[in-house]
Amino acid sequence: MLAAPSNPIPQWLPFVASAPGKAILFGEHAVVYGKAAVAGSLSMRAYALVTPRTDGLMRLCLPDIGVDTTLGALPSAAAIASLAHPGDVATLLSAALLPQEGPGRTATLTFAYLAGALLPASVRQSGLTLCVRSLVPVGAGLGSSAAFSVSLAAALLRLGGRVSAADSAEERQLVDQWAFRGEQVAHGTPSGIDNAVATHGGFLAYTRGSSPRQLGAAHPTRVVICDTRVPKSTRVLVAGVRALRDQHPAAIDSVMDAIGALAEDAAQRFADPSAERLEDHLRGAVALNHALLAALGVSHPALERVRMISAAHKMPAKLTGAGGGGCALALVPQAAAASDVAAVCAELAAEGFACHPTVVGGAGVECAARVGAEAVAAWVERVAGGGCGDLADAFAALSAGALAELAPPVPRKLIP
Repeated sequence: MLAAPSNPIPQWLPFVASAPGKAILFGEHAVVYGKAAVAGSLSMRAYALVTPRTDGLMRLCLPDIGVDTTLGALPSAAAIASLAHPGDVATLLSAALLPQEGPGRTATLTFAYLAGALLPASVRQSGLTLCVRSLVPVGAGLGSSAAFSVSLAAALLRLGGRVSAADSAEERQLVDQWAFRGEQVAHGTPSGIDNAVATHGGFLAYTRGSSPRQLGAAHPTRVVICDTRVPKSTRVLVAGVRALRDQHPAAIDSVMDAIGALAEDAAQRFADPSAERLEDHLRGAVALNHALLAALGVSHPALERVRMISAAHKMPAKLTGAGGGGCALALVPQAAAASDVAAVCAELAAEGFACHPTVVGGAGVECAARVGAEAVAAWVERVAGGGCGDLADAFAALSAGALAELAPPVPRKLIP
């Protein structure tokens, strides 16, 4: 177990910790068979506003999924350390405090585990409110759980005096380690790539059984994430690919080898100092990777429709994640104007799909007590326009557009 905090920050003021979602660019399904995968951070982020209290209560407010609960007492650090697995934290809490099912229950358990392990005695005695807003869609395979765990771990480590702005390699590594524990609460046996991407940002390559490796001089890239809104089961899809491989091992292994080779090649190409050469390579690689995944039977008519519409706008697309529905990723050319992106999004929306123009490969976790020249509390109150007596309630009422102002700036070269 990692060491507990020992130097809590005195008389702390409200601050925001944030972390990005993630998208897999190359390597889906093949990564299960020991091949490489490449993933990148999204500019869609989770934002955790942390405010002090004086009544000793721990309030967790998750307005985007309808959770607002107060824990009068957290598990002790010793009780947390005694657990055989982080997922066993439910045994330390009253069942009456927990939602029965769904992301609300998972988030509450993750909060209880990390807060119990990391909060110093002084903050336990005074209490806090944690209000998390997220622009990462839940259940879409875009790392919403990891964005929550990373922002939560960073906030709690900051309260313990072990992280300041989460901008050093050492601090980020510590956040990553604790966020992985949070992901174990949520998922049992996570790979670690989601929390690594959310912590470090940029692009990472991952091979099962090895630590994720940060790719070098990567270029942030504009994409459109398209949620087909078609439900899918990762477990069922992975089992289907396994059954296909059992029937045709030589053929499917060759497909897996090809997908892995694409991922490895892309990992090398991201270091190319020429963004134009990288874009030319990615266009062909995106199309080829999707074709190989379709050969595994994990595409879907909705995903193919996304590809057809995107291709008509010169934006090659592929499924991202397990497939069978879920999300697709369309590559936006550097030369494309905002109107070009709006046009493809409008056409996709007409099909019933949800579109999220974003950037992949941007900043990782951040902690900030100011927004520009303003203190966080003053910024929230100003943007909310008054009317909310509680800062967390004001934060909960902010629009998605207002929350996006908290994101790290997009590199100017990506703005058409």
